[in-house]
Amino acid sequence: MVKKFYREIEGILRRIDGTLGAEDMLRATLDAIVESCSGEYGIESGRLYRGGEGNFELIASVGEYGETILGKTVSRDYPVIRELETERLVMITPENPGFDPEFENQFTHHDYAAIIVGNHPEYILSFGIRRTEDVEGRLHFVLESIRTAVGLKLRHVGLEDQLRQARQIQMSLLPRVLPKLPGFQISAVSIPAEEVGGDIYDCQPVGAGTFGLTIADASGHGLPAALQARDVMTGLRMGIAQEQKIHTTMRKLNKVIHQSGLVSRFISVFYGELEETGSLVYVNGGHCPPLLFSTSGRVFELASTGPVLGPLPDPEYRRGYASLYPGEILVLFTDGLLERKQAGTQDDVDPVEYGRERLINTVQDHMGFSADDILHAIMGDVTVFGNGQSWEDDVTVMVIRRLTAEEFAPKQQLEMVRRDRGLQHSVVRH
Repeated sequence: MVKKFYREIEGILRRIDGTLGAEDMLRATLDAIVESCSGEYGIESGRLYRGGEGNFELIASVGEYGETILGKTVSRDYPVIRELETERLVMITPENPGFDPEFENQFTHHDYAAIIVGNHPEYILSFGIRRTEDVEGRLHFVLESIRTAVGLKLRHVGLEDQLRQARQIQMSLLPRVLPKLPGFQISAVSIPAEEVGGDIYDCQPVGAGTFGLTIADASGHGLPAALQARDVMTGLRMGIAQEQKIHTTMRKLNKVIHQSGLVSRFISVFYGELEETGSLVYVNGGHCPPLLFSTSGRVFELASTGPVLGPLPDPEYRRGYASLYPGEILVLFTDGLLERKQAGTQDDVDPVEYGRERLINTVQDHMGFSADDILHAIMGDVTVFGNGQSWEDDVTVMVIRRLTAEEFAPKQQLEMVRRDRGLQHSVVRH
């Protein structure tokens, strides 16, 4: 009987909207149990109480008095509540020690069973019972089934809520709008494999005519990776704000991650400062080497200048230098892009990965296109390659393209015309 009932409760919980918060989920569960279990299991009514500092407040009531008794409270010092907090599941009748008939009649005229679920806050689910000969034994199993199933659902809802919050935190760290660096186009995207991911990118002004470019990839994915990526991004921004040298900032970040004790985890980081002149100074902490595409057809790697952050106590990070000339393209990415598996590979054959060469071919086929178009071409190609299946790992791509003289000069001329017109209008007004 208990297995059958547990399956029924699981069915009820599966039908409840998974986007509900914990409290709304419990309200919906209360309604569904009273509706579904009146006949066979003798449950006539139900109430939901939310735990506070010194009492439990009634926040939902189904059957019997209905909503007319909402807001009533039960003190934590009431003997029945003290027993319930100890036992977690109690069958309550007038024979219970400390039972107060006058007080109880405010809530129900039935005997009832109650369970405590959740934590911070706790909730009491209470069910009015229609007495039968075998109600005691049957309902004990029924209530244990409810307590177990609802407890698991609550933990699941709590985890989903944490993931949603982490996702909001992570998304708040990504630039809402990429800044504009005169003479350059910048486009980026980040796709987590789960609700949250360990990839992150950033593009921020760090001085007159200079922008900081960041891409990072925490090992694994999900909540732990997302939180580590968040901490690294926060640390980088603090270092930049304090005008610290980039290799010094990386060493300090590594020290924080290493001393956290999570040495089994690591995060790769590429950070570079790009000037309007096209000069780029960077530090690559074990990240996938970004690819610099020249107009001559050659492709250069911005290789690692130090190890990933985390495992080593005091590594060295050297600076690297590059130049981005007119018409050239810089592509930053995480390994989730290169390691994307080809769809339809047989089980006994090693899966084909998207890989560096296919990425190079895709970019070279679009050298004359805008940064947005190049990014769309990359993501479109890798999506087709994986046949639109879910991502095995987080994927982040940033494309920086320096405009050619022909593309940039008309814009400069237009700005000069606008400034001239502004001066003319100023003269006229005076």
